[in-house]
Amino acid sequence: MSGTGPVETLLDEIHRRTSALEGGELAGYIPALASADPTAFGIALATLDGHVYSAGDDTAFTIQSVSKPFVYALALADRHEDVLARVGVEPTGEAFDDVAIDERNVRASNPMINSGAIVTTSLVSGADREAQFERIRRGLSAFAGRDLDVDDAVLASERDTGDRNRALGFLLRSAGLLDDDVEEAVDLYFRQCALVVTARDLAVMGATLANAGTNPVTGQHVVPREVVAPVLTVMATCGMYDYAGEWLYRVGLPAKSGVSGGIVSSLPGQLGIGVHSPRLDERGTSVRGLAATEALSHDLGLHLLLPAERPRSGLRRTYRADAVRSRRARPHEHRAVLDVRATAIAVHELVGEEGFASTEQLIRSVLDDDVTTHWRILDLRRVTRVDPAAQALLVSLVTTLESSNVTVGVVEPRAPHTHEAIHALPSSVRRFPDADSALEWCETDLLAREGLDERPTHGVVVLRDQDLLHALPDYAVQAIEERVTSRAIAAGDAVFDEGDPADGLYFVAEGRVAVDVRLRSQEGHRRISTIGAGSSFGELALVDGNPRSTRIVALDPTICFVLTAESFAELRRRDPTSASELVMAIARSLSARLRSSTADVAAFEER
Repeated sequence: MSGTGPVETLLDEIHRRTSALEGGELAGYIPALASADPTAFGIALATLDGHVYSAGDDTAFTIQSVSKPFVYALALADRHEDVLARVGVEPTGEAFDDVAIDERNVRASNPMINSGAIVTTSLVSGADREAQFERIRRGLSAFAGRDLDVDDAVLASERDTGDRNRALGFLLRSAGLLDDDVEEAVDLYFRQCALVVTARDLAVMGATLANAGTNPVTGQHVVPREVVAPVLTVMATCGMYDYAGEWLYRVGLPAKSGVSGGIVSSLPGQLGIGVHSPRLDERGTSVRGLAATEALSHDLGLHLLLPAERPRSGLRRTYRADAVRSRRARPHEHRAVLDVRATAIAVHELVGEEGFASTEQLIRSVLDDDVTTHWRILDLRRVTRVDPAAQALLVSLVTTLESSNVTVGVVEPRAPHTHEAIHALPSSVRRFPDADSALEWCETDLLAREGLDERPTHGVVVLRDQDLLHALPDYAVQAIEERVTSRAIAAGDAVFDEGDPADGLYFVAEGRVAVDVRLRSQEGHRRISTIGAGSSFGELALVDGNPRSTRIVALDPTICFVLTAESFAELRRRDPTSASELVMAIARSLSARLRSSTADVAAFEER
C-alpha cells in the first residue's frame, strides 16, 4: 500500500497551521541573509532506522549557529580535556553574541554562544586552519549524510559585518582562551557558519546525535558515543540562548537555533527534527520553526522528561490468514477459497510499550506492504502501554486504512490502563477478545464477499453434504445415514463436557458449537475452536473410546446427527467396507488438522 501516511499527514497539518504565522524579520545585520525568501518553510523528521519524513520546502540555507553543537562534538572527540579547560557548560541567560566569560574559572561560558563557539572551533584537530576547516566540513557532512559546501556569498557577507565576533575574539585572546591568530580563528568560525544545509539535513544531523553518534541513514559512526550526552545536555540548557529555559519547559527537546532560520532538535533514542523558516523573533529564533517544533512535541508527546518508551517494544510479528487460520472448522469448499484469498487478511502483533518509534515502524510496515490486503488486525493483547504519540498515530493509521476500504480490527490489550487509547480509535474499528476470534470474523467476511454464506440455503446440511463425508461413495453415506439419530441442543447448553464418556461422532446439521478446554491455572474455560453447520466433532470417540478431552457448547440452537459408538460398532460388523471408508475419512480429517497446526507453528517461528 502506498500514499501519504499518518506521519506525513501530521507534518503537513503542522506545516499548514504554522504557515499562517506572519511575524518576525529577516536577519538584516548580515546582508546576504536579508535577501532570503521570507516564505520558505520546511519541516523534516528522521527516525533512527534511517527514514526521513518531510513537509513544505526543501530550501537550502547556511547552517549558522546550528553548527555549534556538531562542531562541539568534533572538538570533544578530538581534544576533550582542552575543550573542558577553555569552554564551560553554564547557561548565561543572555543573547548569542553576549560577552560571556566565566572569570572565576577563566573559560568561555558555554559552546552555544558565539564566544564559546569561537574557542570550540579553534580546538578542532588540524595542522593548520585549512586542515581544521576540512575536519569541520567533513565532520558536519558525516552528520548530514552528504557532502556540504560553503556559500561564498554568505561567507563574504559574514566577513564584512563580523566586527563584533572579531571583538569577542580579541577579548578571548586577552583571557588566554585563543591563540595569537584571532583573525584566522574568527574566520574559521565564519566558514563553519556558511556551510549550506536543508531542513532534511538538520533532521538527519539531529537523529545522528539521537542515535549515539551514528548516522542512521548512512550507518557511519561520526563521533564517539561518550561525547553525545554532553552535547545534548548543553543543547538542552544553552542551545536556545536566553529562551533555553522556556524552550525546555514548553518543548522539552535538546535543540539549537540559527539566524538563517534553522532549528535542529534531538530526542535521544528516537528521532531528529529539522525546521527552517527565515523570519526571526527578537531573540533571533525562527518564528515558524519554533512553533512547528513545539507543535510536533505537543502532538506526539516528545518532551524529553516524559517517561520514555522502551526502544525494543513494537511490532513482534506479522502473519497472514493463508499461513495461520482461525480454529473455525469450515467445509472443504470454504477452505479452498481461503487457500487462495486469505492473503488479503493480515494480523500485526504488537508487544510492550508503544511510542512514536515503534508505532511509526508499524505504520511503515503496513503502508509499504505490496500484498493487496482488505482486512488488517492490530493484535494489542501484549501491549503494556500506549503513549500519546502512539495513540495519535494509531488513530491516523486507522483513518488512512479505512479511506482505502480496508477493514480494521483490534484485539484489545489485557493491560487495563491501555484501554483509553483503544477507545480513542474510530467506532468503526471492530474489537475482538483474541486473535483467533478476529481471524474467524475476517475469514467469514471474506467468504461472504465471495458468495459463500455461513448458513445453508436449503435448511439443514444433510449427511451427503457434510465435509467429513463429501468424498465417500454413496453406499457408505447411505449406510451411515441409516444408523444416525438426530439431537437438538438449545443455545448455551453443553453437548458434552470434559471427562464425559465417549458417546459418538456428531455432524452439525444446523447452528454452531464451541469447543472449549478447562483452564488449569484458573476458573473457567478457553475457547479453542468454533464448528458450524457442515462440520463434525467427536471423531476420536470412534478411534480410541477414551473420555472426552474438551467441552462442546451450543452457540446457537443446534441440530446434530449422531453416530453413536454402538452404532459404529454395528456398522463395522455388518458393513465393514462402509466402516473402513468412514475411518479413512476420519484419518484424512485428523491429518489435515495436524498439518494445519504444523503450518501455524512454522509460520510463527519464521517471524
